[in-house]
Amino acid sequence: MSCNPERVTAYVDGALDAAGGPELEAHLAACPECRAQAEEERALRAQLRALPPPSPSPGLEARVRRSLQPRRRAAFWLLPLAVGLVALLAWARGATPFVAWELSRDHDHCFGGRRLPAKVWSSDPAYVAEWFQGQGTRVPLIPAAAGGLELVGARYCTLLDRRVAHLYYSNDDHHLSLFLVPGPVRDLSRERRPRGNFVRLLRVGGTTVGLVSEEEDSVEAFRRALSTSVAWDFVRVDRSAP
Repeated sequence: MSCNPERVTAYVDGALDAAGGPELEAHLAACPECRAQAEEERALRAQLRALPPPSPSPGLEARVRRSLQPRRRAAFWLLPLAVGLVALLAWARGATPFVAWELSRDHDHCFGGRRLPAKVWSSDPAYVAEWFQGQGTRVPLIPAAAGGLELVGARYCTLLDRRVAHLYYSNDDHHLSLFLVPGPVRDLSRERRPRGNFVRLLRVGGTTVGLVSEEEDSVEAFRRALSTSVAWDFVRVDRSAP
């Protein structure tokens, strides 16, 4: 084999494989230059191993301790800050402006695409309600249509911190989203206009319902339709009682 300084260094370091070691040893026996390189590198490694370990400079431990003190103070203040952020998120979860903005954003996302991302396509409220109830979501009486908008489909949508049932109503010109919002929501009385949409949150049969549309008249039409549905549900339950 020809001279190869890199392989000689690897041999001294013990990095050659089992097949390469005997071959290089045979070369070292016949090559004075490579043999001299191997001896020099062995001597250098022996000298390095004989050196005493370096001692830390005076005051190193004190400097390290001082450098860690600000970090400890920062860590001390991070805990109450984290607790405050968790408390703020818990409060915002039920705040009407926060919920209204999330519903409006999801309305724009679903109706802004080329095709609605519905998982169930139907204009029958009973069929859609049965689909949701099969997955554990109770659906109050919902209208098949109102204000010229008809039910076309539905799906679950994931908001920031919860999964909501999202029902789609549409015609050639306008759209409306009807959301069934789980969890607590405070101050349902006021209408909101996040992201340029009209948003109304109300209680229907014990469920928080969110209505979102670009048209205020559409939201109002569905509010009236839902109120009528709840009243009829109460009458039906009362008549069926013994």
